[in-house]
Amino acid sequence: MDKLTMMLALIGLMGISAVLVNNKIAGTIVCFGDSITHGAKVNGHSWVYLLSKEHAGINFVNEGRNGRKTADRKELLPVLRKYKKAEAFLIFLGVNDLKNGNDSMVANCVTNMEWMINKIRHSNPRAKIVILSPCEINLRTMSPLNVRKKYNMNTEMALVALEKSYRRLAKEESVEFISLLRVVSPANYADGLHPNAAGQQEIAAAVWKGLSKLVR
Repeated sequence: MDKLTMMLALIGLMGISAVLVNNKIAGTIVCFGDSITHGAKVNGHSWVYLLSKEHAGINFVNEGRNGRKTADRKELLPVLRKYKKAEAFLIFLGVNDLKNGNDSMVANCVTNMEWMINKIRHSNPRAKIVILSPCEINLRTMSPLNVRKKYNMNTEMALVALEKSYRRLAKEESVEFISLLRVVSPANYADGLHPNAAGQQEIAAAVWKGLSKLVR
């Protein structure tokens, strides 16, 4: 085998190796979200915790906070400084912005999400960015506390509009998108807003399925 043939063969093997390395989920995945990510109503055992248990070779980082809105976008900045070499950032925010929701609130969520995408790109250009659209709510089982907070029919309609807007933004910004709008079964909401353990398992399964599609 002459040197040129050997070189071409080596390049080919390197290409195959690169494909094998890239076409799998690995490294650190930062999950930036609200109470559903943090694990409210399930003792912290959220979808992030479940994915960590099911896929021990991957570092799923829980950066959720109860009550966080997309309007709290600057809270992402210290997270970016902490995880400078993360392979991916999953952003799961929006429902807390949509109490008694309307079109203006949806538009603000999109603006804030776009800001976060740009900050991630500036801080870590190689990282994969994934928008997760929020789950719907269950008005029939909504707790009195959440009713007083104005999680209502307007919120429900705004979540549908937000899912479409996030999907469009993901396409425009060339980032990934996973819809969680219809993922949690109506019976699997602990208080009409937060998923119970079974609902968190449904989210975990949907997120993993979505991530798996990204590396095929």
